[in-house]
Amino acid sequence: MGTVRMKTSKYQQIIDFLKKAIQQGQLETGQKIPSVRQLASLFSCSKDTVQRALLDLTYQHFLYAKPQSGYYVLEQEPNRHEDLPLKLEKDRNQAFEDFRTCINETLIGRENYLFNNFSDQSGLLEVRQSIQGLLKEEGIYTTADQIVLTAGTQQALNILSQIDFPNKKSQILIEQPTYHRMNQLLDSQQLAYRTIQRNLTGIDLEKLEEIFKSGHIKFFYTIPRFHYPLGHSYSSKQKEAILQLADQYDVYLVEDDYLGDLDGRNAPSFHYLDRNNRVIYIKSFSTNLFSALRITSMILPQALLKPVLTYKTILDYDSNLIMQKALSLYIDNGMYLTNKKRLLARKKEEEESLKTLMDQSSLLPHLTLTHDGVLVDLHQVKSLAALKHSGLSIDFFEAAYITPCPYQLAKIQSADVAKVLPKLTPFFESETLV
Repeated sequence: MGTVRMKTSKYQQIIDFLKKAIQQGQLETGQKIPSVRQLASLFSCSKDTVQRALLDLTYQHFLYAKPQSGYYVLEQEPNRHEDLPLKLEKDRNQAFEDFRTCINETLIGRENYLFNNFSDQSGLLEVRQSIQGLLKEEGIYTTADQIVLTAGTQQALNILSQIDFPNKKSQILIEQPTYHRMNQLLDSQQLAYRTIQRNLTGIDLEKLEEIFKSGHIKFFYTIPRFHYPLGHSYSSKQKEAILQLADQYDVYLVEDDYLGDLDGRNAPSFHYLDRNNRVIYIKSFSTNLFSALRITSMILPQALLKPVLTYKTILDYDSNLIMQKALSLYIDNGMYLTNKKRLLARKKEEEESLKTLMDQSSLLPHLTLTHDGVLVDLHQVKSLAALKHSGLSIDFFEAAYITPCPYQLAKIQSADVAKVLPKLTPFFESETLV
């Protein structure tokens, strides 16, 4: 492929060299490029320099990576790379373009995914391996054979609610408020359940022990990080205490970590702290990417693998194979982590903007900043009925309660805060304002 001329940094030389080879057709779509070792020898540089250049080329959609294989040339679109900035845009359109590239690449030479059936209810092994590596980066340690893919979190929760657990118990404990679809599941299936109140500081551990001690709780469904809808996260001390009670009274924990990617602190999960195979860890890929990406991963204790897979066979033959493979590529070529960085940056910008709006409001004592908006304390509202019928974009959490909604808090989503907050003042008792 020609002689290398030393003009710029080795890192940039590698990028320019491979780009030119691809654009001139010397390296064709689907062709494997020279190995890291070969490129390091050719350019007389370290393997780390080569790896950094190849990773950059995956971000620019020239290459994609195959685990334990190497780097390959992506199909090139006309004018795709004209004036493409090295730093990706900070919006959801870029995530869409990245994932679309992965879907296109998935379709190349994989007609068998479209015209044949696969019976692995756990999900494609290569996808589970990709997810295993991703979770390891986030402090979630498991093996690929303990990961089961489902068609969304709702299917995962449905399976767990229907199967028998090793503790032979029948009731499900849920926080209130909680994920509205969990409430709907319990109600529609007429399942036995109990509730425990969660607020902006957590739950009452003495009450939790009292409920666990009853001897009827099969599992406790909890959203430990960025709780829906309150936004609260358990501290490590609270998680340790909850786990200790679960071990003591033989209760499983179902950890719904749907927004774990937004935790810039990388706080330890229940799964990380678990020493007795007590935790079922659930991670959704639709929340931070696209709602239509109905792929959720469950990490299961060994004792639950067989009953989960047996019941899943009743629900579907397998999850969407094209989307599974596209997700695998999206993770392996670094796009997932790049999107995660964009999400964290956007979250920080939104929080700073919301904090400014809150500080300027006379309602500041009644407001609490969350990861996705502002909570409003309703205790000093003049007329709850008037506020509910005001037409303002406010979520009063009715669906988040399986029991009657107490109307203690409401949320204004991030996008609506600037518009709604100034219109709230007339609904509050004037003497409470400062």
